[in-house]
Formats: sequence, structure tokens, C-alpha cells
Amino acid sequence: MKSLFTAEKIKELHKSGETSVEISPQSTIITPEARDVAKKLGVKIIDVTASIEPRKSSRSHAGSLPDNLQDIKKAVRAKLPAGHQNSALLDQLIEKALKELQHQDAAGPSCAREKAPNGVVLVRGSSVKPGKFEGAGGKPIGLTDVIGSADNSSIAAGYMQWENCSFPWTLTYDEIDVVLEGELHITCGDKTHIGKPGDVFFIPKGAAIEFGSPGKVRFVYVTYPADWSAQ
Repeated sequence: MKSLFTAEKIKELHKSGETSVEISPQSTIITPEARDVAKKLGVKIIDVTASIEPRKSSRSHAGSLPDNLQDIKKAVRAKLPAGHQNSALLDQLIEKALKELQHQDAAGPSCAREKAPNGVVLVRGSSVKPGKFEGAGGKPIGLTDVIGSADNSSIAAGYMQWENCSFPWTLTYDEIDVVLEGELHITCGDKTHIGKPGDVFFIPKGAAIEFGSPGKVRFVYVTYPADWSAQ
């Protein structure tokens, strides 16, 4: 199962004083925006290649726990009040969470791209596979960045999609959304604007809105600047 490493995680690491992070291409997909933010903030990304042998515990008998489980347990215990720690229950909850993660889409976000020597980039929309957007409070929002500052672009673009849910968002950048499928609902105060396939939204920097849809929606977003999360 591959996890998504975003620019927000880089910013969190920077705030906590971290200067480097190890990323395994076999288990983690890091967005172009995250790499750009890491470069700006001085956080070194260390790619751990497949030539490194897997830990023995990952090949151990059924029922065994991964090597880093003890670290996870320590981190969880540190958050729990004294006298409210049940080791057996903690093991069960963590194992359950790991099993649920293993059932998620292992492919992660991706897309087919063609890039010309002069910098022109073509993204095949039909090839885009969404990752999980972590800024929506755990709701199943799919997101894939396809163009960013790693392409020497001052603007960024990508795809978002979800079904029958909504989430609030305050923009710290300018954004244009082009609806591809379904209805995109954007609520501003007490009024909801409904965009349908072919419609275009412009959302200015500083706008506090709610994204939503009563059914399935898919759209392309374009943001300026590309590295807005590092501002």
C-alpha cells in the first residue's frame, strides 16, 4: 500500500524542527508540490531505494507486528492519560488500523504525462488516479496534483473528485475550477452556486467557502501561485 506525502506534511516536519525525511518510492508517493516546498524550507528528502533489504519482521509469521509498531504504541501512550492504557487493546486497535490501510488502493495518485524538451506538458486525463486529500477532515476526497512548480510553472493544476459530501475551505491563493462531471456546489455565506459540466468557477484568495456535491463530481483545478502552501 502506498501512502501520499503532501506539502502539508513537509511544513509540519519543518515546524517540528526536522531537517530531513526518508521516503521509500515503493511505499510512498510524494507530490511535486511537496518536493518543491521541502526545497524551499530546507528539508532534505532522502529516497530509500529498493536495494535496501526489508526488515525481517515484515516477513515473519502470521500474527506478528511490524517493527515500527512499538514506536507507534509509544507515541499513542504518550497521548493517553496515566492509568488509561490497555496494552492488549492498544495492540488490537493498531493492528486493525493497519489492516484497514492495507485494503486501500495500493496504486496511489498517478497520471500519464508527456513532456516536450521545451517544457510543454501533456497530462492524459483518462489516466488520472486520485490520492486522498488530507485537508477535508478525513472525508473521502480524491486529489491528484498533475502540474506544479516542479514543472517550472508559476501555476499548479490537478484533479479532484468525491461523492455526496462537503467540506469547508479558506483559500490562501487564487483558484479556477472547471467542472468535468456531475455538479460542483460552492457555498458562499447563505448562497450556493452550482456548476455543471463545462462551467468554470473563479475563487479569489481569501474566500471562505464550502465545497460540496449531492452526488459524484469531478473537476480540474488551477491555482496561483503553484507553491501557495509555502507562502
